Amino acid sequence: MNNSLVHSMNDSQVLQDSELIAGFFSPIGFAGLILLVILFNHALFTEVVFSIHGRFMDPLLQQQRAFHARLVGYGCALILVAGHLVDIVIWATSLVATGLIPSMSTALYYCGSTYTTLGFGIDAMRNGRSAITVIIALSGMLTVAVTTSILMWQLSRYHEVRRAHHKAIQQ
Repeated sequence: MNNSLVHSMNDSQVLQDSELIAGFFSPIGFAGLILLVILFNHALFTEVVFSIHGRFMDPLLQQQRAFHARLVGYGCALILVAGHLVDIVIWATSLVATGLIPSMSTALYYCGSTYTTLGFGIDAMRNGRSAITVIIALSGMLTVAVTTSILMWQLSRYHEVRRAHHKAIQQ
């Protein structure tokens, strides 16, 4: 085959960012919709953590049971990590379902490395949807920022109550 024929075959197989996904969504619209699902999912995990904190961690701190309160805090951190893993699975499933990435294992690796902003090295999507990659990375940055702020809030609350208890003992 001559080079011009190979080049034209490759060009016809690659869809551009401006073309529709599954005949319905623009890449930005698709990524925006999945981003909303991701934010909703992460909000659910966040609400679970706030509920656990209010129901278990605060009362344990008030009862001066610091070790148990720390365990609850570690459990909350694991719940938030699980939320991030579910976010990655949502992205991967959506990319496989639309045919943008052919296999779930490739999609999970691609979405995980993009979500954590580590980078995959190459674009795993056959169709060259670079706009979607940017939105996946943005969703990871946003949700990791929320997780970090929640964990910092929990730690500061824990240390605040512990300091108040130590001051009360010293007086």
